[in-house]
Amino acid sequence: MPHSFGNQKLIPHLSAVVFLLLALFLAGCSSQPKIPTPEEQEQKLAEVMNNGGYNPARKYTIISYQDVWLHDQTQLDIVMTAPTEPGHYPLIIYLPSLGENASAGQLWRETWAQAGYAVFSVQPQAISQALKEIGQDGRDKPGEPNGDDDENDNDSGKDGKHGGKSSRSGRNSEIRFLGHEYFAVDALKSRMEQVYWAYHQLKMRVASATPGYASVDNSKVVLAGYDLGAQTVAAILGERFAVSLPKSTELNPSAAIVLSPSIDLAEGEVRSRFQNLNMPLLVITGSEDNDPYAISSASVRSAVWEFSPANDKYLLLLKGDVHALLAGKEKGGRFGLNNGQGGDKGGFGGWGGGSKHFQPANQYGSSGGHGHGQNGGGTGGGHKDDGEHKNADLGYKQVAAVFSATSAFLDKVLKNDEFAQFWIDEKANNWLDRAGVLKIR
Repeated sequence: MPHSFGNQKLIPHLSAVVFLLLALFLAGCSSQPKIPTPEEQEQKLAEVMNNGGYNPARKYTIISYQDVWLHDQTQLDIVMTAPTEPGHYPLIIYLPSLGENASAGQLWRETWAQAGYAVFSVQPQAISQALKEIGQDGRDKPGEPNGDDDENDNDSGKDGKHGGKSSRSGRNSEIRFLGHEYFAVDALKSRMEQVYWAYHQLKMRVASATPGYASVDNSKVVLAGYDLGAQTVAAILGERFAVSLPKSTELNPSAAIVLSPSIDLAEGEVRSRFQNLNMPLLVITGSEDNDPYAISSASVRSAVWEFSPANDKYLLLLKGDVHALLAGKEKGGRFGLNNGQGGDKGGFGGWGGGSKHFQPANQYGSSGGHGHGQNGGGTGGGHKDDGEHKNADLGYKQVAAVFSATSAFLDKVLKNDEFAQFWIDEKANNWLDRAGVLKIR
């Protein structure tokens, strides 16, 4: 009896211990990796940059000015960012995406200003506020659901609303509807006219030495845009549409940068519509660069690079789902956590590693084969990631890649910087490694 009594006491005790250990194990398995603090992310990003990224010869202190201009009853948000030191700095005109205000793309804009450029951002207020009606307030990144959706994922309530917010499926439908509305040709025409008008106003302020604009050198102008802004940039550069688009005799860009460009296959003529894009061009996209509007897709975005005339055409093709990363809002601490897990999802294997020799691509621009330049050593055949820590670091590397590629491109094209050219030709792809590849035509 005593022996039996002892077992009866021991069994519940062991069960409690086993239950506690199992609960701790399951909690550890289900918990998400902790996102580093802003200070930790800043330090990590600096380490990645200093370990082979492109750093301009000088880093300027910068200042920003905000304003609102009125054009034909349309309010335009304006942000001007430039070095504080007196001088004349080449101009970059940055155009944000749907749901973003003129302060968007902060990482890119400030990096360019610190490298010695004046960055002028313009966005109609109607576009910056377009997503607020459906529960996105501009702080959310295009292509990512609001965190509230996880709890309210049913189409209950009037007009697909739930608890005052759109359900996930309802919001996705509304985002697609708004996307098709704002990416339509008529809306594109309006944005182009607004950019032309804003540039004319900018030139007047430069000529009159208006504070905040006196340092602008508008003899050297680069257009840059993300997503919806990239569509506007490509149209200004001369992308062909079925209808005629507004022209400007004043705005003649020397070069352009497009991040996550939108390619609507419904417009047709993909192989011929970019033939007027003769200026130096840097296209930045990813193997899974999918937008929330269901207009474009990752497989076609590089067509801007592939089918524009060769010579000074650059493609930074990053690994994985980078659409939100290319918004230029975060330093990269969370993007690598869920990007590229489990090997080469999205077809990273087989990308050419060399930067000098372009090889024929498949239908719309996903190049295959290996490169032959000094940066060679293509990643054909695919590979697995060596541990979660490399995935966690991938976001930093890709943000640093945008910093480096854009800065080197600008310095090479506008300042004839020989080191920038050397970094692009000889250093970029070895440094990029698993983060992506830089191609040149």
